[in-house]
Amino acid sequence: MNLKSSFFINGISIVLCTVAMSGDLSIYPGSGSMKKPPSPMTTFCVGRFLIDVPKGSTLSGGNYIYDFTHIERPQALEFEEFSARLAERERLLKEEKHNSEPSLLRVVESPDVHSRIHVYWESAFITAAAEVDGYLWMDGVQFLLKTWAGTSPPPPGITSRQDYAVARMRETLANLRTRQDDDIPTEPGYCFEGGFIANPEWENEEAGIDIDIAGHPDAFVSVWFYPLLMSKHDKPLLTRMSSAIQSLGRLAAAVRVLRKGERQVGPYTGQEFLVSAPNSGGMRGHSFIWETEGEGTLDTPALKIELITGHHDKDSNPQKTKLSDAQAIQLWDEVLNSFRLRPVADTEESQP
Repeated sequence: MNLKSSFFINGISIVLCTVAMSGDLSIYPGSGSMKKPPSPMTTFCVGRFLIDVPKGSTLSGGNYIYDFTHIERPQALEFEEFSARLAERERLLKEEKHNSEPSLLRVVESPDVHSRIHVYWESAFITAAAEVDGYLWMDGVQFLLKTWAGTSPPPPGITSRQDYAVARMRETLANLRTRQDDDIPTEPGYCFEGGFIANPEWENEEAGIDIDIAGHPDAFVSVWFYPLLMSKHDKPLLTRMSSAIQSLGRLAAAVRVLRKGERQVGPYTGQEFLVSAPNSGGMRGHSFIWETEGEGTLDTPALKIELITGHHDKDSNPQKTKLSDAQAIQLWDEVLNSFRLRPVADTEESQP
């Protein structure tokens, strides 16, 4: 399921991109106004986190990677069709020859009647890494998980990289179950669109989702998280702004900084930068961002949350936002303040 572009307002994408990554501007004074009562909210689960958005909002894009394994979007499928597709897939892989092996297909494993693991070469000349696909059928839904296994000598304690990848895939499939978007699990594990992987321990986990805001076709919220070693940390958001804002020249006059600074979100210390600017149709929209680079461990990942308004429609036409600066900021505060680690019934602390 494709995610929207990182910077969404047509015509000034270069401005918003640059400003969101650079500059030290004074706070725009025109954002104050009497607040409306908070809107009814609904909760989305992504990874091990929760976020609240206005009721009726819908998931419009997602990218999920669990334990170095990419999770494809689940597909509604009858079991007979599921079985037929797997049989056809295996037939094709067996028929195609590999340069150094009898066929592209290396391994077929069936942990149970509803799951299958394929190990295969992507093409006849590849020998450096084999593809590892895991299939699971449950409750009328097909899940497909994709990873790979190198062929170089394995580290001590592992017989082969392929065997290790297959074992990890087998474990993940065994812990996977279906999930509706409004189903918030109480056990520890990883949420993704249409499913959940139970596991008290944090693996190498990342995700990115877009949520279209109900009643505002031009607006959406994005949530990203990913492991980031301390050695890979960049300069903080506000620090990164200073050099890029200088390159905007006269375009900087079109950008209004509504708020910027340090921002604590639950236990997470980060920074926010809120701007409005015109899109390609001359209509003003908003680009709000908060981020933290985490503490370098699996259970303290880098986090980034964005609110975009004035985004173009499906035909790439600019749209006018109905949200004033004050209303956009109120929505932003409601959504951002709701971000939290999902509580679980198991009181045992999860360790990375």
